[in-house]
Amino acid sequence: MKAQEAQAHLNQLWEKAQKQLEELFYYREEEDLKKRLAPNSWSVTEVLFHINLLNAAYLKNMPSIDSLSKGNKERSLKRSFVGRKLEKSMALKPDGSLGRKFKTPSISDPIAAQKRGHAAVEQVIFRELVTDLKTIKQYIDILDEKTLEKSKVPTLFPLLKVNAADSLFILLEHELRHIAQARRILKA
Repeated sequence: MKAQEAQAHLNQLWEKAQKQLEELFYYREEEDLKKRLAPNSWSVTEVLFHINLLNAAYLKNMPSIDSLSKGNKERSLKRSFVGRKLEKSMALKPDGSLGRKFKTPSISDPIAAQKRGHAAVEQVIFRELVTDLKTIKQYIDILDEKTLEKSKVPTLFPLLKVNAADSLFILLEHELRHIAQARRILKA
């Protein structure tokens, strides 16, 4: 995949995530966001909090835009094996259902985060989600002219790293996956 093609694909994912967030959550009441499908399941707020926790783990390790070297927009974007596998594992099936379910690592588990003293405040969570999307968009916007694929970013799995370009694919597929989860909770 060429860098420009990757950028176009990421822009589509980003716009989809942005639109779905606005449609689903912007005018929701607090009781809607606290709704759960089962007593031990996550609420919509906790689903969004989980997205924020994962975003924070990746985005804090992204290289600064100024530190990236220039790249040719016609170059082939080199993806890592691990990055492609993680992206694929996050993606929804064509019918919109979840593929595989995963045990959430403690660092991105909203229940564990609350036990560690983090508050799950809807307005703060939504604001952080919007801020993270803006940050992701900044990286997407420079993908065709900067070589993100040369920088490594740690994953939530010890010893596994992906390149910074891969992390954009992973983050957006993860976000769409959990927006779909939140939508199912709200519809139930």
